[in-house]
Amino acid sequence: MSFLKKLGLVLAQVGATAVGLGPIVAPLFGSGAGKVVQIAATVANDLTAIGSVIAQIETALQGKEGVEKFRAAVALVGPIVRTSQLVSGKKIADEALLQKGIEGITQGVVDVLNAIHQDSVKLEVKSGN
Repeated sequence: MSFLKKLGLVLAQVGATAVGLGPIVAPLFGSGAGKVVQIAATVANDLTAIGSVIAQIETALQGKEGVEKFRAAVALVGPIVRTSQLVSGKKIADEALLQKGIEGITQGVVDVLNAIHQDSVKLEVKSGN
């Protein structure tokens, strides 16, 4: 069993709000910060938000096919990417390429979470992160 699947099972039993995850549609990020520290914090927040969305999808859509979970995650990760400092306020020249990138980011975070050993779920739930 993967870390992500085990985390989803634990969250389904414990409840997402009990472990500190916000609602599936959380306020999106973005700041006008010019400092490197603020940018790094924003990137970390965006990655954490994407990871949280993916964990919440795993919890909410247990028993569904991976393709359905992926589509749901992409639909929620898209707005996070679009409102990030990387994209926000910029003219999009190729919408299809942007969508491909959003799908790649989503799959990348899924892969990262699946790479974590399932025993780490205990640590994740205890710390609320």
